[in-house]
Amino acid sequence: MDTLTQDLEALAFEGISIDFQFNSDKPTFGDLLLIVDSENPNSLPNSREFKKLNKLGFEQIDDYFGIKNNNDTGDNVKLWLFPIINGEEVYNNEGPFDAIRLTYVVVRNDTNTADLFEKVFKAFSSNLDVTAKYDGKPIESYNAIQRTIRETIQYCGQVLKVEPGSNEAL
Repeated sequence: MDTLTQDLEALAFEGISIDFQFNSDKPTFGDLLLIVDSENPNSLPNSREFKKLNKLGFEQIDDYFGIKNNNDTGDNVKLWLFPIINGEEVYNNEGPFDAIRLTYVVVRNDTNTADLFEKVFKAFSSNLDVTAKYDGKPIESYNAIQRTIRETIQYCGQVLKVEPGSNEAL
């Protein structure tokens, strides 16, 4: 199996992840809760940045966040959002966090999820003081991410012989 094929297969099953590294103030769990329009008296926010993003549809799923799937096609969660410390996803941690990771598992979700991923990417990039990174490198243009998603979707259909989000893909 060549490297490109291995990479596309990994992206299809493990997901396409973008880290949004915070440039200045690092948020705590209380800050992240604002993305679901919630506050916890035991974990108060330090700023209101994430409140601007609560219309994206994120819900709290344990210590993580996700945009749930509202139809019968695909996985239960379309996009995941994980708090990051030192490059690693953390669980049950108050922060502060170095970054947040947005993940889209292509094979488990319908192809329309690609548009949602782009919408969230643009909302984070324009409303938070962050540097978006893919594979550890700053993202200069979303076009490269869009191309990777398109190639991964094609790989699912042409090589894996499944439609992303279908029962066969799950």
